[in-house]
Amino acid sequence: MVYTAVSAIPELVGHILEYISSSNFGPHLLEVNPIWRAEAERVLWKRHKKAEEAYDKAVEKKEKANNALGQSLEEEGILRELEWEAYQKACKERTNAAVEHFIVKEAIRRCSLQL
Repeated sequence: MVYTAVSAIPELVGHILEYISSSNFGPHLLEVNPIWRAEAERVLWKRHKKAEEAYDKAVEKKEKANNALGQSLEEEGILRELEWEAYQKACKERTNAAVEHFIVKEAIRRCSLQL
């Protein structure tokens, strides 16, 4: 029974850390004990991977929207409203994804982890 409770501690710590925003991660979280440090590293790397994937998808979406916008301009000599709105939305999504990726990378640096 004790073994089960002890093995659940890292999982519990991981769940707690999931609710701490990346901007609040820092060395103070790593100093609690080795379990907290290991779980904090795991959570940050998970967030980093997710943020990196979101950024890559946003860049792809922006490139597609840019190509569609350029194609409509070449074919018709005008900017179509739908393509322009899609491009603006894609730009905003890419910017938001870049900001989130930056916040996670800064949290990793604050915790003295290597990228």
